[in-house]
Amino acid sequence: MFWESGPFWLSAILASSVPIVLFLGLQNRTALGRSPGWQFIRFSVLSISIPIIAVLALNDALSGAAVALIGGAMAYAFNKKDEKDEKDKKNEEDK
Repeated sequence: MFWESGPFWLSAILASSVPIVLFLGLQNRTALGRSPGWQFIRFSVLSISIPIIAVLALNDALSGAAVALIGGAMAYAFNKKDEKDEKDKKNEEDK
């Protein structure tokens, strides 16, 4: 049966980690009274994309389009500069 194979259970564990990470991350941010910022978005993209890539690779479904979409999401998330860093640089220039 299909559930007796190793890749099935590994895929199930990896796939279930995605909503768990998002739920616990958002719950932590709201418990602290903070809104999800760019650091949380970066963490979310990274923690979601790695299991998705692994599941697709295990099931021989990793295509060029999937890689391009995941790569685009990661590039967008990690390309955004923090406003805090920009303010610090501006303050240093003003001195």
